[in-house]
Amino acid sequence: MFSLSNTEHVFEGRSNASLRCESLVLFILAKKILAKSLILFSIFAKRLKIFKDFPGKFLVNRFFCNNSIDALKEISTQNFHNRILSCVLPISSRNNSVSDLLSDLVNDNYDIPGLEFLFFNVDEYVEPRLLGLVSTDGFLNQVDKKTFQLFIDYVDSLCENANRKGITIILYTPNFAGFSALHAIAIDLMQRYNTQKTTVFLLFHLCHLNSQKRIVDLVRMGSGQGFTPGIAIAKYLTSEYINKKFVDNNHNDSNCHSFNETKRVFYEVTKFLFNNIDHVSALLISHNPDNILYLTSLMEGCGVGHTNKNITFLQRYGMAKTITFNLASRGYNVATITPYGSLTDTLRWMHRLYSFDPSLPNIFAEQRFAILRELNRRKLEN
Repeated sequence: MFSLSNTEHVFEGRSNASLRCESLVLFILAKKILAKSLILFSIFAKRLKIFKDFPGKFLVNRFFCNNSIDALKEISTQNFHNRILSCVLPISSRNNSVSDLLSDLVNDNYDIPGLEFLFFNVDEYVEPRLLGLVSTDGFLNQVDKKTFQLFIDYVDSLCENANRKGITIILYTPNFAGFSALHAIAIDLMQRYNTQKTTVFLLFHLCHLNSQKRIVDLVRMGSGQGFTPGIAIAKYLTSEYINKKFVDNNHNDSNCHSFNETKRVFYEVTKFLFNNIDHVSALLISHNPDNILYLTSLMEGCGVGHTNKNITFLQRYGMAKTITFNLASRGYNVATITPYGSLTDTLRWMHRLYSFDPSLPNIFAEQRFAILRELNRRKLEN
């Protein structure tokens, strides 16, 4: 039976002092209001030049790569030695830097061991307003049409180069209003680039009202048309869900499930994917130990080998080391999502993440518990 109890290998080489320091940081980050307040203070302090990096760097330096290719190489090399693949998540408030980084990584301008996946937040390149208009067949003026076509051309070129270099692109948008347009774009790209290998993935948030139907339809379409759907799933309950509080009963693309309904969809979608795993590639993003144990048991129950190349588990860098290392040590395919950007952009991203992913405090609390368990193991051992 697969277990997540091993901490010795996870924190190997770390001193007790460094683990206690990280435990303190995780304790702060697990307190949502305190963490968001400190993050906002860090952003303003840096802008006003009160502090250069503190306390912002103290809060997030274990969870991102600070605009340094060398640091990214170091993280990826360490991951690769532990059978963990790398997934880069560019975060920036400057559109050009995101597109340039993606192009450079896809074109293999940097030699990064184990680099397999690249996240592409389309909102960093094209206004969410445009995707929303396209999703609802709204009116686009000539400037909007030109901008949108440039976006389509860029994504197409990015995927073409990625297909040639063996890199995988994960398309996503945190804004549900524009998801229909991105969904249509992703299907067109999959039909062209996912025939020999899976180059294009689309991230589905399972709290999204129509996520289950879209996934089932996409898998069936791929099976019928001879391409492999790339499906990434996450359970996020976003700020839209929190703000609506179920008072809006219109079943449109901006609505979200309740917590229990999202959980049910997670169980049904993963079972559907595993039962059709020969016709689909799945990326499973989860930091919840119970979900991971459920998924590994489901794989066994569905007769899916734990080394099946069509299933990969993903966790954010530094946020679920126990899960990542234990999965990798047992032979599962696993990758670490490494945010890449400046300190200020990372702080803004982390602040937004508290709204997009209400489970974030629990993720930090789980990681802190794993560290405390390791410290206790060392104490007993000595």
